[in-house]
Amino acid sequence: MVAATIAILVAACGNTAPSSETPKNGGTLIWALDSDATTLNPFVASTLPEFRVISFLFPNLYAGDKNLNVVPDLADGMPSVSSDGLVWTVKLKKNAKWSDGTPITADDVLATQKIQGDPKLDTDYSYDWSKLKTIEKVDANTVKYTLTQPFAPFLASNLVGYVAPAEVYGKLDPAKIRDDPVSKAPTVFGGAYKLDKWIPGQEFDLSVNPNYYNGRPHYDKVIGKVITDATAAANALINGDVAWHPSLGESGAGGISKAKKSSNVQVHTYQDLGYIDFRMNTRKGHIFDNVLTRQALASVLDKPSIVQAATQGAGAPLWGDIVPASWAYDANSVVKYPLDVNKAKSLMQQAGWTIGSDGVATRPNPTGSGTQKFVGKIRVRAGKPDRLKAAEIISDQVKQIGMQLTPEPTDFKVFYPPIQKGQFDVFIAGFSLTLEPDDYSTAHSSQLQPEHHEGQNWTGYSNPQLDSLIDQERSTVKATDAETKAARKAIFNQIEKIISGDVQTYMLWADVSSMGWTTNVGDVVAGSGDNTIYYDSNNNPASRAQWYSKSGK
Repeated sequence: MVAATIAILVAACGNTAPSSETPKNGGTLIWALDSDATTLNPFVASTLPEFRVISFLFPNLYAGDKNLNVVPDLADGMPSVSSDGLVWTVKLKKNAKWSDGTPITADDVLATQKIQGDPKLDTDYSYDWSKLKTIEKVDANTVKYTLTQPFAPFLASNLVGYVAPAEVYGKLDPAKIRDDPVSKAPTVFGGAYKLDKWIPGQEFDLSVNPNYYNGRPHYDKVIGKVITDATAAANALINGDVAWHPSLGESGAGGISKAKKSSNVQVHTYQDLGYIDFRMNTRKGHIFDNVLTRQALASVLDKPSIVQAATQGAGAPLWGDIVPASWAYDANSVVKYPLDVNKAKSLMQQAGWTIGSDGVATRPNPTGSGTQKFVGKIRVRAGKPDRLKAAEIISDQVKQIGMQLTPEPTDFKVFYPPIQKGQFDVFIAGFSLTLEPDDYSTAHSSQLQPEHHEGQNWTGYSNPQLDSLIDQERSTVKATDAETKAARKAIFNQIEKIISGDVQTYMLWADVSSMGWTTNVGDVVAGSGDNTIYYDSNNNPASRAQWYSKSGK
């Protein structure tokens, strides 16, 4: 990446440290939601707006801190792990209570994770408890997990997440949980706030949960306003009609710039946990089946200009599939392909392609007689102007080496089925990531689809060395989280060299996001890279309880 570009992208204005004032209690926090929710059932929720509301209402067992390290929330300390990496023991806070005054205990944790692991659970979300052998209640405040094999992602993938009351959800049929009335009107809460009213399409009204185990949150009330127009939401922040706008980046460079210039707004801009990539079908007979061809594509593309033109500053060029926000990121571990058209042409020739008089490359047909032309389509989501712009620029730049790739805007409802069947040339898609950088589902050969029933490795790429390294990083568990990360990071560096070097996927950009608050909101704290990721979704619900109104209103 170009250092100067990154410096511009992460520049922000506003407070980055806690206020020196003593937090006040009182007032109402009004914030912007870019769409309505369809459910407030944590087992069913699958969209960002739903998780944003739920994060005020339910506790997490573990959460992410400001620098995206896993820290205890409802848990009383980090888990203890046996020397063989198979047994994880978690202690719970003894003073924790639900909003109805009943204790939060190991029974609630067991019930939550039993429902998540039920194959009959009716949900659009994906839960994976396949590495869990048993889960046991040791006592009222202790849970013991026994795994089938050492599994490093267990902490961030399985133990970071919400806990729901067993007395409410444990009595429901998982197969019918989506339609239960509690999905629209939950009654018992463990987070900082409780739901008073949901007016569909308009707002969510919340008030203080007096039994919140971390102590009283400072705001008396929280109101989530549904504002679907991005410009209107940005203006509402600037005008002081909302005090928090978690999707300020959706308003574009103009909206962000306007907010940063406002004296009553604090903005944080950062590289988020998500990326956009250009994913090729590498199966035999497809135009990108040769690594040299993929390297030629990487060498003919001017990535910085593509990203800048497509995102207008809302993307940072990326070479590997671990984003800068992750603890596992290492800029030196990836193979970068600087713009070199002559090298790209040479690589095409080495791969057996010859540019014809019509400017299109051809080669002997690898699956039969005759020749094959380098003609394909770039499948891209309709209604995603940044991705379509990237596809158009890529289509133009690759013509220099005989590649004829035509953008094909496609409605989301029919976008993925052909991809999941392996019936595509290239597609551009976005991936939202979690605190866990494990890339098993998108890079391991056991996750090839349609070759296997599950997984998101739609490329057809298979590499035994890569598989071995992924297996190794997933099974590397040390006595502490810090030791585990250090050992895994060395393995991730090797993984990134293979993925980027072989261009298993041509990465485009890491998302650059912005959040805004009015300056009246106290104790808004950014982490490294000016990130406020941990405030969003369910990464750290407890952190929102620390905000307060400086004016008391």
